[in-house]
Amino acid sequence: MVFENIKNSIDFFIRNKTKFSRKNFVEKDEKILFRNYLENLYTYDILEQCLDKHQSDSAKILDIGSKNWFYAKGEYSFFKSFVQTPCLDGVEIDAFRLYSNLYSRYESAKFYTKNLKNTNYIAGDLLSISDTYDYIIWFLPFVTIEPLKYWGLPEKYFMPEKLLYHAFSLLKNGGQMLIVNQGEKEASAQKLLFEKLNIKYTEKGIVKSDFLEYKNDRYAFVTDR
Repeated sequence: MVFENIKNSIDFFIRNKTKFSRKNFVEKDEKILFRNYLENLYTYDILEQCLDKHQSDSAKILDIGSKNWFYAKGEYSFFKSFVQTPCLDGVEIDAFRLYSNLYSRYESAKFYTKNLKNTNYIAGDLLSISDTYDYIIWFLPFVTIEPLKYWGLPEKYFMPEKLLYHAFSLLKNGGQMLIVNQGEKEASAQKLLFEKLNIKYTEKGIVKSDFLEYKNDRYAFVTDR
């Protein structure tokens, strides 16, 4: 609705202009820490199931839509298992969204990526990135507009074709991109995007892990450059 979009636009503008946050976030809630531990194991497992491992001295990896990047350690550990020096970037367009404790996603991400070498959290737009990557990971992209509005983003940021095309352009030759969608409706929308942009993909189907189970099935797609 028009009012909802106006509200989201104003809120988004304010938080990105003020960039307000408490500093030096440390998660102390044992339940949250345990849940995040499972999420990191889940992340490692899904990457293990879907991506090819190529032993190398170094590799550049991009995570799109990182939120507060609580699962960064799972990604880093996976790539560290076969890459001597993984360099991991995470990009989040709404990095200054505040939680109820008045810490932002940005400050939270600093905690979750602490001690992970060559890891960089980018508070910004995917379209501003021009580096190229060996691997790209994209969990739950906005391929339908309802989730984007629910998460408080202005409608102008709903551009699934443009974002997918740009993400694919960032892949190095021989690189791989993993996209994971939530629910059959979003998986169908993702396939239509691939086909419209003439991007070849491998459909992995529903992906599951013994470490964690979600209410809605998750569907994985891998595309090679």
